[in-house]
Amino acid sequence: MNSARLHRLARHLRELAVQTTAAHDETLPSLSVLNIVEDVAHHPETPIGEIARRVGLAQSLVSKTVAELREAAVLSTRPDPADGRRVLVSVKPDTLEGVLRQRGKLPIGDTLAQIHPYLSAAQLRRTQELLDELAELLLERPEASRP
Repeated sequence: MNSARLHRLARHLRELAVQTTAAHDETLPSLSVLNIVEDVAHHPETPIGEIARRVGLAQSLVSKTVAELREAAVLSTRPDPADGRRVLVSVKPDTLEGVLRQRGKLPIGDTLAQIHPYLSAAQLRRTQELLDELAELLLERPEASRP
């Protein structure tokens, strides 16, 4: 696999994840919003500059998005006690429990079948097995071995 194909696959997997976790009647947020919320969920109490660095977006865009998500009661902010010029960003507990954790448990089978109707039942099962194996190989390493 080359890098161009890897990028296409990554975009496709992101779309699969978004479609799986989206409620049927809601407008899907942009990928930048999803990336910011996902990053903050994994790194609570983090400054905007660090979020921007990790997600690869301009700090001004992250700052604007955080303000919008704070107004929408998705994120919370508080002054950084170590540096009063910065704010620390977290996902609100009710959002984390009520939305992110529940949606994170949704199976992908129906969405996979909907996006790829040409795949047989056996191919859909194999695709899910391969995705599970890939996740195990790449994502579920012990903390001590992570860079």
